[in-house]
Amino acid sequence: MAATLKDVAKRAGVSVITVSRVINGAEYVRAETRAHVLAVIAELHYVPNQLASGLRSRQNDTLALVVPDIATTFWTAMARGVEDEAWAHGYGVFLCNTDDDPAKEERYIESLLRRQVAGIAIVATLDSARLLRRLEVRQQPFVMLHRKIDGIATDVVRSDSRRGAFALTERLLGQGWRRIAYVGGPLVGSLGQDRLAGYQDALAAAGVASAPTLIKTGVHTQRSGYDLVRELLGTRPLPEAICVGNSRLALGALRALTEAGVRVPEDIALATFFEVSTLIDDSRLVRSPLLIATQPAYEIGRLGIRRLLERIGGAHTAAEDLLLPVVIADRAGQDFVLTR
Repeated sequence: MAATLKDVAKRAGVSVITVSRVINGAEYVRAETRAHVLAVIAELHYVPNQLASGLRSRQNDTLALVVPDIATTFWTAMARGVEDEAWAHGYGVFLCNTDDDPAKEERYIESLLRRQVAGIAIVATLDSARLLRRLEVRQQPFVMLHRKIDGIATDVVRSDSRRGAFALTERLLGQGWRRIAYVGGPLVGSLGQDRLAGYQDALAAAGVASAPTLIKTGVHTQRSGYDLVRELLGTRPLPEAICVGNSRLALGALRALTEAGVRVPEDIALATFFEVSTLIDDSRLVRSPLLIATQPAYEIGRLGIRRLLERIGGAHTAAEDLLLPVVIADRAGQDFVLTR
C-alpha cells in the first residue's frame, strides 16, 4: 500500500503541516528538519501528489522548456533542438521565459506541475536549488540545460565552458600576450566558475601568474562589461588582451575600449564566448577581429530532450553531466573543434 502524508509525518516525528511545508519548499523549516523529512520521504517512496504516481501510466504528451529569454538566438537555437527531438517522439512543448527571475521561474514550475507535463527541460536561474529539489521530491522528470546547479541529482547537458575558456586563453597566449585579463559573469553557479577556472588553467599551463587585479566579475549585461573594462583600463600596466565570459559582456567591453581610443586587437586583443544574436545586433562587434567560442545550442537542446525522454521511460541509470565541445574561431581565420 502506498505511503501517505500521515505515514511520513508519523515516521519523521513531525506534524503533517511540516511535511507539507517541506514538500512545497517553504522557507520556514529548519534545515535539519527538512533533511530528515526528505530522507523519510525517500525511505517510504512517498509520492506527494497521488496524481503523479499514475503519471507514467496516464502520461500526457507535453514537455516543457524553461529558458531565460527566447529572443536571444542562443536560446532560440536550443529551443529548436528541444522541439525537433520532442516532436520526433510524439511530444509537444510548452515554452516558458523566466527572464532569469526566480519568482517568475517558480510560478511557471508550479503551473507546469498542475498541468502534469510529462517532463521539464530547464535552464535554471542561480537561485533554483530549492525549486529543483521540489521537483525531485515530487518525482517529476526533469533535465538541466546549459547551467548546472550543484547538489541536484538529475541529468545536465551543457557545453564544456572550462575547456572553452582554456582554449580562448591559450589562443591569446599563442599570439604572444602575457598580461591577459578576465571579464566574466557571477561566480555563484558552475558556468561562471568553470569559465574563470579555464582561464586560470591556461595561464598556469603556460607558466603565467594569474593577477587578481586582472580578474573582474559582474552580471551578464552590456553595462557590466562596460564598467568592468573601464576598471581594467585604470590599471597599470594595461592588459594586453581580455578573455570575456559572454558576448553581452563583450559588447560593453568593446564600447569601453572604443571610447578610450583603444584599438582591437592592435592595442588590446579581445576573446569571448559567443551568442549569435548579440553579435548580429551590433555591427561594431561583427566588424571587430574577435576570437570567439561558439556553443552547440541546438545539440544541447536535442540531447537534453533525448535524456529526458529516457527518464520518462523509466531509465534508472546514474545522473550524467554531459559536456559538449565548443568551437573556437576568429573572424577571418579557421576554426577547430575542441575534443574531449
